[in-house]
Amino acid sequence: MKRQFYIALFLLLTAGCATHELETSTVHELPGQTVDSHGAGVQGAGTGPEIAAYLTEAYNNVLPMCRNNPSAPSFLCTGVTLRATQHSTQFHFWNPNPTSTGVSFSWLRKDAKFGKLVFGYNNGFILYPEFFKPTGKISLAVLCFFPVDGATDHRPDEGCGQYPNRPNSRPCQSQGITTAAQYIAHFNANAGMYGALCGFDVRDELNEQGARAFTEGVKALGQLPASAFPVQNEFRIKKWAQNLGQTLPIEAVFYIDNTGKVGAQYDQRDFKTQTGIWIPMIKITLPQTAANDAKFEFIPADQAISS
Repeated sequence: MKRQFYIALFLLLTAGCATHELETSTVHELPGQTVDSHGAGVQGAGTGPEIAAYLTEAYNNVLPMCRNNPSAPSFLCTGVTLRATQHSTQFHFWNPNPTSTGVSFSWLRKDAKFGKLVFGYNNGFILYPEFFKPTGKISLAVLCFFPVDGATDHRPDEGCGQYPNRPNSRPCQSQGITTAAQYIAHFNANAGMYGALCGFDVRDELNEQGARAFTEGVKALGQLPASAFPVQNEFRIKKWAQNLGQTLPIEAVFYIDNTGKVGAQYDQRDFKTQTGIWIPMIKITLPQTAANDAKFEFIPADQAISS
């Protein structure tokens, strides 16, 4: 069954996934709650403290699937899906690079930690989990998942295919790599060569196979050697059209230090100017060891605009 079915089913069931309990004036989709999007164009789907709480909850929710449905991988309702970006006045942060074939994100959860952002960037933006996106926001298709950086800019098939001249980099399932143990053996044989590593195909049409592949990919991430901890994982998401800021499921912009704060402040202002939607700036403290946890904070004094 397609994930659209599970989104409908999500509204009927009551056990299992992140609760995201809200005041009745906000616009998250909740079990048994009528979603009211009135005013969402001004305030988004939550206050700054609420969004920080949602992110903390999603980070700590380590369920292997959503709503106990084997075709609903856990990224639909848990974890923090984020994209590191670089501030520029030449483009809006929510628009994909026109020359790219897909869009890269990372996924942060208590059992999927990493210590830095790609390219050493210091800010970016965060997507709502599919099952918690506000009414009127579009769905984005997750294509593949690499437990560590997949060097996807050089891969065909929207970034999920074989790296040039490295047959062992083709999608994991096509090589018979379907478990965390098999991936770890594959990683150890190709350590430090991101272009030689495979990614797990997690497309919607794979249903249970895709969900199971993602679960094994997350398990593999947790079994990587300590030397891989600083390296972010990589989601590849299907490229969307330009200038969809009002309907993209963007939950917040984020920063990890004072340098990133400047970029996030610009992005917060730009998003409000272009879309009319206020989103919070969230400070993320990334874990520096596997024993540490990420932290999500809304700091009023850091906001470029309050509403």
